[in-house]
Amino acid sequence: MATLIEVQKEADCLTIEEKSGLIAHLLDSFPDAPAGPDDEEIARRIAEMDSGEVVPITHEQFLAEMGR
Repeated sequence: MATLIEVQKEADCLTIEEKSGLIAHLLDSFPDAPAGPDDEEIARRIAEMDSGEVVPITHEQFLAEMGR
């Protein structure tokens, strides 16, 4: 069995897409991992932005509005 260091070195060589898949796989293995939005929720939010119903803000605007 590979050591943690060996696995980390292998993970460093992955593409962004592969790393994203690995992260999703690892998070799914945690019993209390927070669930993100599903594809349906993402599609709904994109449609809201495309229709103008919701106006997106930048990360900096979000932080400013949160008082950070």
